[in-house]
Amino acid sequence: MIYMMSDEELNNLDFYNYQLEMVDELEDMLKDSDVDFNGKNRGESYEELQDLSFDRDLTGNRTGSYWCNELKAERALLGNFDLVQDALDDFGMESVDSPDLISGEHLDILVREHLLPAVIDEVLDNHNVAPF
Repeated sequence: MIYMMSDEELNNLDFYNYQLEMVDELEDMLKDSDVDFNGKNRGESYEELQDLSFDRDLTGNRTGSYWCNELKAERALLGNFDLVQDALDDFGMESVDSPDLISGEHLDILVREHLLPAVIDEVLDNHNVAPF
């Protein structure tokens, strides 16, 4: 049996908000770390958060998957193809036909890698870390 969503169900879909979810997750990682911004400028603080993000695999790049589930990755991408296009442009890729992007998980990682600098900046702003 094939289930078709009604127009009402489609209109009420909540799409995954990459930026918000990544900021929340980085904030949680920060609470559970020894990273401290005291006495550091924004550049140093940015590098510490970037290291923390890579160490804890916020993007999924280190392990090859954030979700470890193709369907979850594809679900997160639903409604976020503008971010996919922005990420493709950012990394100089012409289309999702690139041999490096063979799955939803790869596209998910690409979007996360693209958003990471903005996510780190938002977390630094949340902690009132002064600009350079």
